[in-house]
Amino acid sequence: MHLLRPQLVRVAWRQMLRYRLRSALIVGCAALGVAGAITVVNYASGGRVNILNKINQLGTNIVVVSAKQSRAVADRERTGAVVTTLIEADYRAIRDDILGNVRASATATSALRLKAGFLSTIAPVTGVEPDYFAMKSWELRDGRWFGPDELRRSARVALLGYKAAHELYEDRNPLGERLFINRVPFEVIGVMAERGPGLDASDEDGQVYVPLTAAMRRLLNVEHYNSILFELPDLANIEQAEIAITQLLRKRHRSSAARPDDFQVQSQRELINTQLAAADRLQFLVSWIGLSAIIVSGLGILAIAWIAVRDRTREIGTRRALGATANDVFFQFAFEACVLAIAGILIGVGGGWIATRFIAARADLAFVFDIGNALLALTVAFVLNLLFAGWPAMRAAKLDPIDALRHE
Repeated sequence: MHLLRPQLVRVAWRQMLRYRLRSALIVGCAALGVAGAITVVNYASGGRVNILNKINQLGTNIVVVSAKQSRAVADRERTGAVVTTLIEADYRAIRDDILGNVRASATATSALRLKAGFLSTIAPVTGVEPDYFAMKSWELRDGRWFGPDELRRSARVALLGYKAAHELYEDRNPLGERLFINRVPFEVIGVMAERGPGLDASDEDGQVYVPLTAAMRRLLNVEHYNSILFELPDLANIEQAEIAITQLLRKRHRSSAARPDDFQVQSQRELINTQLAAADRLQFLVSWIGLSAIIVSGLGILAIAWIAVRDRTREIGTRRALGATANDVFFQFAFEACVLAIAGILIGVGGGWIATRFIAARADLAFVFDIGNALLALTVAFVLNLLFAGWPAMRAAKLDPIDALRHE
């Protein structure tokens, strides 16, 4: 008796329910492959987003002029001695002769003794100008910024990094509290938002920030800067600006072959390019890992379906003897494998979303669920599983009915 398509569908459903373990294995293979592919790609995407956030914190269009940390003295290298030749006149010359009226901030930094209540510690204290925080895209968690008026008056006000605030005041609100820096009292006016470690390995959260003039006059008693940051409006002009600033400072500092530069001019360009290249390589590698996971899961489905055809050889012979055609047998086996694989793929998408959120929370990464990659993984898995399911179905359809009935 010839079996019609609706009857074949009902038979296939009964077989899937009858062999529950086999069906569960096919669903599991498909789900694991898709979930694994989606998770690893989203993990790499989350890492890339974190890198881009760190790059934004560093400032993509910032040029940094800094004093070198060592200098040759009498033909001997004096390591760790900070040169004192980067001064206000250099600052003005760079702005007047090269960059013009751009956002900028000089810095003066030193590790100083901090005392808040009964707690005392040593931490970096950095004197900056008000534009420093805007250039760094830094947000304020609580309190307020200091402004130009406080910079002009050398006001004794301080902004705390997130980590410094926690270490000094624990769970207390530090706003309005008195903080002694090298025994000089400062008022805490703000707490910075947490940033985490930067790409340049700096711990900005553990620092205290005060007006530049207050740091230089009240705390350090110096006339020189550790560094000067300039923000350029056009990223394309950074390289030319670096060259021009270098030439100007060499002229002003009278650098020569016998007297090497006592400064260095840098941008974040090389660091940014290195980090993005590493992120792109990681994305490429995990994409191949994801594709490999889908292929392995498809091979698992192929193996299970192949074994199913072998174990059901007598059933195939019986159906062929009752009038079922080779196309009917092919349709039944292909339908069973495809339905189970599709169910597994859909479960894998949901599992990938859950796994991505879990890993992002545990690894402290941005949660990224790339819909485009998920659809690509779903499509590739569907096509591969369709091919892998069709192969055993073709083998089943080509079985000779007499040989199938004799199979033991």
